[in-house]
Amino acid sequence: MKPLPRTSSDDQLLEVVHHWVRLLESERYDEAFALTDHIENSGWTSRFIKQFIEGYGDAEHGQKVTFEGKPTDISQRINVTRWHENTYGEIGEIWYDLNINGFASDITATFRICAVPGGLVLKLNDVHVM
Repeated sequence: MKPLPRTSSDDQLLEVVHHWVRLLESERYDEAFALTDHIENSGWTSRFIKQFIEGYGDAEHGQKVTFEGKPTDISQRINVTRWHENTYGEIGEIWYDLNINGFASDITATFRICAVPGGLVLKLNDVHVM
């Protein structure tokens, strides 16, 4: 991932995640995977993300991520948390609940915000059911 400026705001970081979600919505999984960096040995691949999303819940035919989502008994959570840089160069994280087929879900994508030479990068950490 091309580093963002070190001074990037939470909203600027979220714009990257919004773009990632829109790529998933368009079922462009390889492009979405290439958009961010990744936690080493996480096991995530573009194919695994696709399989995870398609297998969620009732695994309806054609199930996919959607940018927009209506609340059900679940409301979408989008949180950015920052802290002082740790030994891994991490300065924060983003928790982003994905919408599936137009409804809020309990699938959460987590990204680490990492300081690197030249700025900040987002690393996909995990996609899981909360």
